[in-house]
Amino acid sequence: MMDSFEWNKILGGVLGALLFVVGLNILIDELMTPEKPTSGGMTVATTETPSAGPTAAAEVKPDWGTVLPAADVAAGEKVHQRCLQCHDFSKGGPNKIGPNLYGIVGNKRAHEPSFSYSGAMKSAGGTWGYDELDAFLTSPRADIPGTKMTFAGLSRQQDRINLIAWLRTQSDSPLPIPAPKPAAPAPAASGPDGEGPASQMQAPQPGETPQPAAPGAAPATPPASGSTAPAETPAPATAPGH
Repeated sequence: MMDSFEWNKILGGVLGALLFVVGLNILIDELMTPEKPTSGGMTVATTETPSAGPTAAAEVKPDWGTVLPAADVAAGEKVHQRCLQCHDFSKGGPNKIGPNLYGIVGNKRAHEPSFSYSGAMKSAGGTWGYDELDAFLTSPRADIPGTKMTFAGLSRQQDRINLIAWLRTQSDSPLPIPAPKPAAPAPAASGPDGEGPASQMQAPQPGETPQPAAPGAAPATPPASGSTAPAETPAPATAPGH
């Protein structure tokens, strides 16, 4: 039989192993504990960096009397294919996610009685003229807030012009193209000081008081007393054709 000394060594070894395992676990927990953030949440920068480029100029509305005759109708037909998932463009075609759009150009808003339009579209009123279609196709939700249409819009003006030109052809009575806008008048020529139109100098009429000379101008020197200006000798006539 083992004496008490041997049992003490065994028990001490077991206790030492247990203490080592416990200490190792405590050390691992300390090393693996993530560092707590000093501030709660994520900080988002709210200051925008100003753009270094020039400010984009506001887009000028198209002159429909000029751009529609020159529009690429075939290109507009290609653009309309982006809309086929939601709209049908054939005469008498069905409503889909959006209403049928045959004859839309010049038609009233919310024109399909069998389609469930949004309250925003119903209350918008008016008709789909050229300017109205252009504004809506640029950004539907910005033009009519609350519309059901989720299409982001066409950013290129020429794409919108081509599409509207093609949509115009999808009608029994295409909306007439307006006359081109008149050209802006040329600005009047300004005088030497840049403040107004140039004026013609006129000699004073008999009986009128001559106007005083402009400040800084040299005074006119009168002819010497008793002297007369020499008469000019007429130039010899030139024969016709020479």
